[in-house]
Amino acid sequence: MSTPPSDTSQPDPPERAPDSNQLKDDLRRVFDSQIPNYGDYNLVFAANEHFQQRESDGARVVTPRYYVVGYRWKPTEIMIAPVDSHTLTATGVPVEINMTNLSHAYRLANGRFEVGTSTGKTFRFGVQPEARFSSGPHARLVIDQREDHTDFDAFMTAFVAMA
Repeated sequence: MSTPPSDTSQPDPPERAPDSNQLKDDLRRVFDSQIPNYGDYNLVFAANEHFQQRESDGARVVTPRYYVVGYRWKPTEIMIAPVDSHTLTATGVPVEINMTNLSHAYRLANGRFEVGTSTGKTFRFGVQPEARFSSGPHARLVIDQREDHTDFDAFMTAFVAMA
């Protein structure tokens, strides 16, 4: 009995969306590839859903920005690593913010934060217990970071108080 040739006209099945643990692993790799002593940091996925920029014609465009934020209690610092949500790859140079270069740290409305450096870098972001975002072929992905969110919120409360 012969096997019929495979039907190449059928579309490939959609790629299965990664689960929360796989997404955390992917983001850990992005962070670890850029940061020395990466193992010392706890990580959270952060977003600035309200980032605005201007087109060449002056029109405002809202373009979400995403970050892997590494933080550690001792020495007290955060490392902000921009990440592309579609490819889960690094999109810029990570910025370290610690007590030697911290210009300000604020808690904003809706659990968001703003932190800045003495060299003029400023970041606004929020960290949600369940981070939701789109990525490549997947309409919605979710990272469960409820436990991390509680620790990060406590850390940021202390960090803001030090500023």
